[in-house]
Amino acid sequence: MTINSTALRVLIVDDEPLIQLVLSMIFKKNAEVRTVASAEEAITEIRMQHYDLCFLDIVLPGMNGLDAMKIINQLSPNTKVAIMTGSSLDEAKKLQIDSLAYEFIEKPFELSRIKEIANRVDSALIDQ
Repeated sequence: MTINSTALRVLIVDDEPLIQLVLSMIFKKNAEVRTVASAEEAITEIRMQHYDLCFLDIVLPGMNGLDAMKIINQLSPNTKVAIMTGSSLDEAKKLQIDSLAYEFIEKPFELSRIKEIANRVDSALIDQ
């Protein structure tokens, strides 16, 4: 991975510890990473500090990721949200994702896809 900036801040929101671990391991040397297991925790994090990129699962305990994405976009419009799911989606959810998410990631995902998204976000930060 060739993330250029050590200042990239990544929030990982997934209730599966293995997903949290795998994603955080990708970034451990090149970014500041925080992992949480619920949408409510993610919103608290976004209120406390800025994140450049948020990997957000749709199926979470309590509030779902789609509702959380709306709130995150309102609280922190510059945070890029990559929404993730292994579940099937109806047309309404697909439209919502298309209009609000930076990227859509189907589980299981390739690690190269995660790295590519992070590199794009990081490059955009450097270009600013």
